[in-house]
Amino acid sequence: IHQKMAKILLTLFALALMLGQTNGVVQCEKDVIPLVKPCSGFALSKDAKPSQNCCVGLQSLAKIAAASESDRKTLCICISHLERSGSVNIVNYAKAVKLPDLCHFITFMPIEPNPDCYN
Repeated sequence: IHQKMAKILLTLFALALMLGQTNGVVQCEKDVIPLVKPCSGFALSKDAKPSQNCCVGLQSLAKIAAASESDRKTLCICISHLERSGSVNIVNYAKAVKLPDLCHFITFMPIEPNPDCYN
């Protein structure tokens, strides 16, 4: 249990450092992809529940999105581009829409194919 807790704390610390270095400018490959990648197992129907790293990453992105409308749009565009580009395999949206409840965050974008990131 101590190793698991240490790993979670280390992950949180690393995320805080990484997000603190963005200076308000969100970059898709550097800031977003590492935080959403741990969610792929759940969103692609491989895992029964989202991992702790997935939830921590989505909570971090939700905080960024809540603080800045331009960052919220950038996050949405980045994630929707990942889905369309084939970087992410077929997303199971029936499972993906459960992420805000399962990971305890307020969604910052529509969880659907081709979301409107500008409204």
